[in-house]
Amino acid sequence: MLSRQAFRYILVGGLGTGTHLAVLTLCVEWFGLDVVRATVAGFLAALSVSYGLNHYWTFESRRSHYSSAWRYLAVSLSGLLLNTGMVYAMVQYLHWWYLAAQISVILVVPFSNFLLNRYWAFASDAD
Repeated sequence: MLSRQAFRYILVGGLGTGTHLAVLTLCVEWFGLDVVRATVAGFLAALSVSYGLNHYWTFESRRSHYSSAWRYLAVSLSGLLLNTGMVYAMVQYLHWWYLAAQISVILVVPFSNFLLNRYWAFASDAD
């Protein structure tokens, strides 16, 4: 069960990343939005796609959307803060190249987000 969920989580993460990049590109290239607004639009689109797929497919959650959506948002935002903080510390204090820092963080944040989503955001009310 866990390995199937982990595999699905990785696939959903890839789809979310693709959604983010597609919306970002569409907003900049076709609609002329500035990069910051386009990135926010891409993030929100990816968040929506990922939430739906993780709720119904990855974790097959029976938790209500009222309960799971705000938890998923909290996990996603905490992941963003953890990602940003770790990259900042590695670049500013350890003097790592920014891409090396980000790649190393990619090994940590998705794992912590998976665990939080599995055991908190999408866990059944009885768990």
